[in-house]
Amino acid sequence: MFDFVPAFLLWAVTIWRALPTFRRREGLSLWIAFAALSVAMTLRPGAATVAVDHHLHITNLSFLLKHTCGIIAAAAVLAFVADMAEAKGNFRPSRMHRAVPIVTVALLAGMFFATPQPVEADDLLTDYANHATILGYGLAWTVYLGTALSSATALCWRWGRRPGSGLVGRGLLLTGAGTAIGLLYAAHRVFALVLKYNGRSLLGDQEDKTTSTRLLFAALLLIMLGSTLPAVPRITRRLRAHWCLARLYPLWRTLTDAVPASRLHPPAGRLADAMSPRRSHDRLYRRTIELRDAILTLSAYTTPVIRARAYNHALASGLIGAQADVAAEACWLAVARERCLRGDPLSGETVPPASGGRDLSTEIRALINLSTAYRSHPTQSFLHVTSEDTA
Repeated sequence: MFDFVPAFLLWAVTIWRALPTFRRREGLSLWIAFAALSVAMTLRPGAATVAVDHHLHITNLSFLLKHTCGIIAAAAVLAFVADMAEAKGNFRPSRMHRAVPIVTVALLAGMFFATPQPVEADDLLTDYANHATILGYGLAWTVYLGTALSSATALCWRWGRRPGSGLVGRGLLLTGAGTAIGLLYAAHRVFALVLKYNGRSLLGDQEDKTTSTRLLFAALLLIMLGSTLPAVPRITRRLRAHWCLARLYPLWRTLTDAVPASRLHPPAGRLADAMSPRRSHDRLYRRTIELRDAILTLSAYTTPVIRARAYNHALASGLIGAQADVAAEACWLAVARERCLRGDPLSGETVPPASGGRDLSTEIRALINLSTAYRSHPTQSFLHVTSEDTA
C-alpha cells in the first residue's frame, strides 16, 4: 500500500497538469518529467513489473524501462531549468543536456542486455550486483541522476532566495529540498552498489532497501509540493467558486424553475452540478446573472403591500437593518414564485433588489445570504400565512 501512494500522487499531478500544459503549450518539459516519474513509480517491483516482463518475454525489462523513465525525467527537469536560466540570461544554451541522457540510456541498454539474467529479480541492482556490467549500469544511472539533481538543487536555491519571489520562491526552495534529498538517495545507491559488488553491505540488505525507498519517496513528495505550491491561490479560488456554486444551486433552481427563460441552459441535477469541475468561475458568474434576472422578473408578481407586509414580518421575527431587508426580500420572493407558478397576472412593476454588491464577490455573498434566508422558517411561515389569506 505504501508503494502505491507515490505513484497515485504522481499520476494525479500528471493528469491535473495535462490540460493546461497542452492548451497553453507551456511547461511541457515539467509535465514530461512528472509523466516519466509516474511510469517509473508504477513499474516498481510487483505484479505490474512481472506482467510487463512476461508479456514482452524479456526478464527484468521493467527495470530498464523504469530507469530509462528516470533518465527522461531528469533530462526533462534539466531542460526546464535550462529554459528558465536562459530566460533570465544566466545560462548559455548547450546541446549537451540533450545528448548526455541519450548516451546514458544507450549505455544502460547495452550493459543490461550484456548481463545474463536467468530469473526475475526483486531489485536488479542488488540481485545481480556481482556482475560488473550491472555495477556499471547502476553507476551510470545514479551518476547522471546525481548530476541532474545537483544542478536543480543549486538553481532552486539561488532563485528561491531572491527577494519578492513569493510562492514561486517558496516552491523552488521546497523543490530544492526534494532534489537535495534525491542527491542523498543517489549517493546512498552508489555506495551500496559498490559495497554489494565487493560482497558487503552499507547498512544491511533490508536496511539499505528501506533507506533507499524512504529517501526516494521523501524527494518525490517535496518536489511535488514545491511544483504545486505556486498554483495554490488558483486552486483555492477554483474551490471557493465551486463551493459558491453549490451554495447558490437551491435558490437558483427554485427561482429559475418558475422563470425558465432566465437561464441559458437546461439545469442539471444538484449532484451532477456539484460534481462537475469545469469552468467553475464562468458558471458562477452566469449563475449570479440568472438569479438576478429571475428575481427581477418575479418582483413584478408582488405589490408594495406584499413587500411592506414582508418587511414587517421580518421585523416581527426579531431581525433589524440589513438582515431584515434580506429576510423581507426572501419572503416576498417566495410569494412571487407561488403566484408565478399559479399563472397569476402581473400585479406590479419590477423593483430593484433589496441587497447586492458592487463587485462579483460581494454580490455572491449577498445572494448566498438571500438563499439562506429563503430557506429559513420566517420565510416559510410568511408564505404559508399569505397563501391562506389569498385562499
